[in-house]
Order: sequence, then structure tokens, then C-alpha cells
Amino acid sequence: EHPGRMHIVEAGGRPNAPPKGLPAIAAAGQGGLLDVVLDSDFASNRQLYFCFSEPGQGADPGKNSTAMAKARLSADASALENVQILFSQRPKIDSALHFGCRIVERKVNGKPDGSLFLSLGERYKGMAQAQTLDNHFGKIVRIGKDGSVPADNPYVNTAGALPEIWS
Repeated sequence: EHPGRMHIVEAGGRPNAPPKGLPAIAAAGQGGLLDVVLDSDFASNRQLYFCFSEPGQGADPGKNSTAMAKARLSADASALENVQILFSQRPKIDSALHFGCRIVERKVNGKPDGSLFLSLGERYKGMAQAQTLDNHFGKIVRIGKDGSVPADNPYVNTAGALPEIWS
């Protein structure tokens, strides 16, 4: 949900109470909880991925960016366990616009290959930088389900480019 809540909806359309354990979410403007996808092996591992507007911390508390995390849904669906931020868009900026975010599990020959695509907004203020490779504004990135950068990403060996960038 836009305000930064997650619900599990039962067959028939009835939502359960929100699970506990979401990280801090910058729910303002176009920011909030942005996308949720289940792992292809969810039935056995209860793993899910979600993207959200991540608030800045430390020296940048007023800044934010799009981030993606993974978590395990508890057996009773009351909590997200082992929440890990896998990706955080760089740089964080002061904006409540154009976070973007869709998550797709990559498949090769119809089978998951262990990586995820994530589409990112250009954050409005970063639109002029969407064609450069030193930031994540307006990009599609590809990372492993563990947050690693796949060795065959197109810019992994390009000087000055962020290695997560796919397109």
C-alpha cells in the first residue's frame, strides 16, 4: 500500500492484519511501498521481494531513494523475517517524485536464473542524468537474489559505470 503497509489478502478478498517487520518507508508524494513479488519457490521457501521508497539516514536524513529488500514470510503470515536490503538506488536525493519500481524474476529457457530485474524512476530531479551510467536514475538494474551483481551484466567492467545497471 502507498502508506507503507503490506497486506496478505485471503481467497475471497479479505485482507489479513499487516505483517510486522517492514523497514522504514518514506511514504510521501509518490513514495511508499511500491511492488511485491513472490519468489518462484515461495511455496517451499516463503521468500518474497519488495521495493519501497527508502528514507536517508545519518548525514542524509531528508533524502530518499528506491530500494529493494527480500524477506521470509513467517508461517503464520504475521511477520516478515530476515529482512535484508538487497539494493538501494544511488544517489539518494531530496524528492518525493518518480520512485518507479517493478520487480521481475529473470527466467532463462523458462527457468529462474537466480537474478532479479528492477526498474527505477528517474526521480524527476535526476531526469537529465538518466542516460549516464554513474547513477541509477531511470535505469533497469539486475542483481542476484542475494544482492550480488551478476558477472555478465553489460556494464560490470565499464569504468565509471554502476555495475548493477542492465539498461
